[in-house]
Amino acid sequence: MADRISFLNTSFDRMSPSEAVELLLARLLKRQGGRVYYANAHTMVTAAKNPALAEALEQSDFLLADGSGVRWGSALLGTPLVHNLNGTDLVPALCKAGAAKGLSVYLLGGKPGVAEAAATNLAKAYPGLVIAGTRHGYFSQAQTQQVLKTIRASRTHLLLVAMGVPLQEIWINQYASQLPGITCMGVGGLFDFVAERVARAPSSIRAMGIEWLWRLAMEPARLWKRYILGNFVFLGLVIAYATAPHQVAQLKNTIFREITSAAANWSGSD
Repeated sequence: MADRISFLNTSFDRMSPSEAVELLLARLLKRQGGRVYYANAHTMVTAAKNPALAEALEQSDFLLADGSGVRWGSALLGTPLVHNLNGTDLVPALCKAGAAKGLSVYLLGGKPGVAEAAATNLAKAYPGLVIAGTRHGYFSQAQTQQVLKTIRASRTHLLLVAMGVPLQEIWINQYASQLPGITCMGVGGLFDFVAERVARAPSSIRAMGIEWLWRLAMEPARLWKRYILGNFVFLGLVIAYATAPHQVAQLKNTIFREITSAAANWSGSD
């Protein structure tokens, strides 16, 4: 049974993968619109220092727990988010379930050519799925209204926005109201996986909850701060909420300051 709980002062929707697909698909086909996000440890660390992202998460219609960090941290605080509801697994399941019902998707984001390749692979994998359109994520603020106009005209059920955290959540929070009847979902690096530009971890590694370690091994230069320093910050936030919940606002600044200082010293050492 789906319910909404608070973790790190943010409201999450707790449900199983099958419940998530059922609830989201019903919402999509009824054209109820809304904002759907996936939050992992990196998202929560970013939200702790980015008020615009924190606001977007809190104003979501669905916020789903992504990854072992959020599940572990929520269990420690007594509000366990049992299931890993990452978009890389959930979106294909949603497309599979919706293909026979005429579900349409629009892919927005990624580098030029990636959204198109991802759309092609989705259409091949799920016959009946309607590709309402694609657009790379490299457009200016001046072009935004034209992009929104094109998406509205497509009459898509689902808009997948792949701009990365926190840009995609902030963008959706700002513009979802101009896309009536369209559900907007932030999906991070999904297009790269679906387009087969980036390899996912083997299923055995995903089952152990250490897909982040695989990604770090694949792209260490880009991801070491997110996964090494970011995981320490996340751990600090969870401990702060567990031991001194009324002092988190003060403690989180100390956590960021100390770990940033340690990182600077580490980077500067031989």
